[in-house]
Amino acid sequence: MRQRVVAFTGISGVGKTTFLRRLAEQVSFQHVTGGSLIAAARQAMPDKRDALRHADLDENQRLLIDGFAVARDPAADLVVMDGHVVIDDGRTLNELPTSVFRALGVTLIVHLEADPAWIAGNRSRDASRSRPTHAPEALSQHQAKSHAHATAIAEELNIDICVVAHADVAKLAAMLSS
Repeated sequence: MRQRVVAFTGISGVGKTTFLRRLAEQVSFQHVTGGSLIAAARQAMPDKRDALRHADLDENQRLLIDGFAVARDPAADLVVMDGHVVIDDGRTLNELPTSVFRALGVTLIVHLEADPAWIAGNRSRDASRSRPTHAPEALSQHQAKSHAHATAIAEELNIDICVVAHADVAKLAAMLSS
C-alpha cells in the first residue's frame, strides 16, 4: 500500500494541533509538525519557534523538506504534516510554493477553518506562542487567502482538498479510514 501524506493546513491559531489530537483518538497516523522540523534543523529552542516566521522563507522550506525526509516513518500508512500554506510574518502573508508540497509527497490537503473571532480569542489565550495579533476581520481575510492558496496547490498537484471545521473530526476520521 502506498503511504498517504496529508497536509493539514489552516492559519495560525485555528486549532490544527488540537484537532489532530482528537483525530488521533480515532485514526492511527504519524503526526509531524512543520514548525518543529524547521526549529530542529535550525536548532532553535522551543520557545523561539514562532520567531521562525521572520527567517528566510526559502531556507525554512528547504529545512522542512529535508527534516520531513528524516522524520517520516516509512512504515506508517498515514503521515499528517501539520503546517501552513501561507506564513503570517506580521506584515504580510507569504504563500508557500506548490513545489514544497510536491517534495513532501502530499496526497491530500485538509484545510481547517474556524470563526475568525474564535481564532483571535484562541491566539490571545495561548501564552505559550508568539503570534502576530490581528482583528477578526483581518483573520477572516487571512483564512480566505489560506483557503484559496490550499485549493490552488491541490489543483496544481491534481489531489483532493477537504475543508473541515472542529466539529468534523469523525467525518475526517471516516474519510481517512476508508
